[in-house]
Amino acid sequence: MNRILEEVIHENSPIVERIIAEHTAGYVVADNMANAVAETSFDNTSAQAIVKHLNGTLVPACQSVVRDLDPTNKLTYMRVATRKFEYLIAPEEYFTITVVQ
Repeated sequence: MNRILEEVIHENSPIVERIIAEHTAGYVVADNMANAVAETSFDNTSAQAIVKHLNGTLVPACQSVVRDLDPTNKLTYMRVATRKFEYLIAPEEYFTITVVQ
């Protein structure tokens, strides 16, 4: 599992560098199986809060809504805008990527 995540992070390192360079506050890659932070540009406390609240509560609720509306559909990308930040969330099978702008 960790090997898969490390390969994905390594393969997408140019994209991660571009995301960080474009007025981004940071990013979090979370391991879905352990519900833990795998890679982040934030401090551990902030990253854990993002994983707990967004990936642990909001993403599953939104995935459930999408499946309720159309059982053949799947949530692939979610954008949440607040007054201070914008959260770009991409849930995958083994991990979830969250970018904060």
